[in-house]
Amino acid sequence: MADQMTIDLWTDIVCPFCYIGEARLRRALDAEGISADIRYHSFELDPTVTEPVDGVEHLSRSKGADLQQIAQMEEQLKDMAEGEGLTYDTHRLMGPTVPVHRIAQYANQVSNELGLTYLRTVQTAYFEGRLDPFDTEAILDVVEHVGLDREGAEAALTNDAYLDAVRQDQQIARQLGVNGVPYILLDRKLAIPGAVSFEQFQGALRQVQEMA
Repeated sequence: MADQMTIDLWTDIVCPFCYIGEARLRRALDAEGISADIRYHSFELDPTVTEPVDGVEHLSRSKGADLQQIAQMEEQLKDMAEGEGLTYDTHRLMGPTVPVHRIAQYANQVSNELGLTYLRTVQTAYFEGRLDPFDTEAILDVVEHVGLDREGAEAALTNDAYLDAVRQDQQIARQLGVNGVPYILLDRKLAIPGAVSFEQFQGALRQVQEMA
């Protein structure tokens, strides 16, 4: 097996391409027999959203497309997700994700593994239609479920240190020229913007190994 690869991942829990893209990345890592240290970084898919709204209606307004076009796009994304063995609910809320990211930063301080587990659990439950990630108590229930301290996570929601950590990740993204997610950086050598195909992930992983 190859030496462990460091992977920096900028993502947001409401981003469908992040949900699908990470599944493809992990499948490619398994196929290549590569062990990876995946490091999560905060990103807001749409910082203009300040309160929960209907996701389809929001996309219709923000993209200037009619509801039928957005519904068709969501069905295409559902097919892509199901191709990766994922469940995808096309009827979701859209809302501010900074609170989720603040808790993820807190979780990262406990351990990188717990941070990823928390974030993936929230994202998966959101896309499966089982979780409203804009409900604080629901998110804190996830915190307990994955083995984090509920009081510590709740305190992170008002502790500016964790907001600063979110903003720092966003600042680094801007410096890298990132304006959308997922954004994946392999061993700080090769960037993969967007949810590329499984085969493209495989090719990128092999390229980075050759560079090493």
